[in-house]
Amino acid sequence: MDADIDKTDKGEITPNEENDSTSIEQVAVLEQVEETLSNEELYLEALNHQAQEHLFLKLGNKISHQIDEEIESAIVPHLELVLEQLYDQLGEERSQYLIISEGPSSGYGERIFNLYDTVQKQNIATFHVNRVKRPQSGYYFQFHYHLQQDNFEEHYPIGDVYWGEKIHPPQDGCPRRSNKRCLL
Repeated sequence: MDADIDKTDKGEITPNEENDSTSIEQVAVLEQVEETLSNEELYLEALNHQAQEHLFLKLGNKISHQIDEEIESAIVPHLELVLEQLYDQLGEERSQYLIISEGPSSGYGERIFNLYDTVQKQNIATFHVNRVKRPQSGYYFQFHYHLQQDNFEEHYPIGDVYWGEKIHPPQDGCPRRSNKRCLL
């Protein structure tokens, strides 16, 4: 917005009337665009936050306290990238109907969460973790996801986190028949 300095009022700034209406309209349009982008970014941020909550819920206290740095540095950024790519692929309108559904499976089940389209009433992607024992290497948590476009058959890797050489990862002490969400 252009402004003129009114010399009689000791440096007060007043709007330049010839550009005033155009500038106000431009500012309004820019604010509306920024607000729209902010809403989309906020929605994606909320999905990322929920995904992280489900991830740490799945791992439980015993496991996540021991490998939380590796999860934060190796898995969370890739998980966020995958969610952002899926969000972008679906497009602005359709991606607003995505939710994180079905919490982590109990015990040794793989499911962390599903990404669900509430309009089409179907899962778009499923996110899993499993334990892998590599010979001469030890135990790893292997994070991956599956996509609806190939009927959830292909494993798309997110990343691996090393647990230990000899110690089998715990199940977090939850009884198998408990309604409480047990972790690995």
